[in-house]
Amino acid sequence: MAILESIAAANAAYSVIKTALGNGKETAGVISSIGKFLAAEENIKEAVNKKKNSPLTAITGGDEGDWEEFQALENIKQKRAELESYCRLYAPAGTWDRWIAWQNEARKQRQAARKEAEKRKEEQLEQIQIALGVIFGASGVILAIYYLGVYMGKW
Repeated sequence: MAILESIAAANAAYSVIKTALGNGKETAGVISSIGKFLAAEENIKEAVNKKKNSPLTAITGGDEGDWEEFQALENIKQKRAELESYCRLYAPAGTWDRWIAWQNEARKQRQAARKEAEKRKEEQLEQIQIALGVIFGASGVILAIYYLGVYMGKW
């Protein structure tokens, strides 16, 4: 479902950008739509990669929807090339190149944030395991002392 939502978002953003630029509006007004389009493109690529790497897809064969996903990616690639030419023609010089550089930096930051979140999750899991180990160990010691007391007739 995320793929379809991303495709719809990309198509909506593309139509806004194309209409605005075709009507001669300034590119500053469509930068947010360009951002939405490119974010939707990234989401589609991530969803397709996640689906390809899913163990469930490996079990079921995973052929369903492959053609549609391929077509969606091809359409996005074509629309991205059109957006690049629009930006190069109508935006101030170097806008597209600066956008690509900014996008690369943002991608690096998102990857670093993902790695940090995974690291925190692993640390939390380790802390939970240690706490459970201590609880079970203490419970075992208490039970052993109790049964030893019952066996020796102290209780």
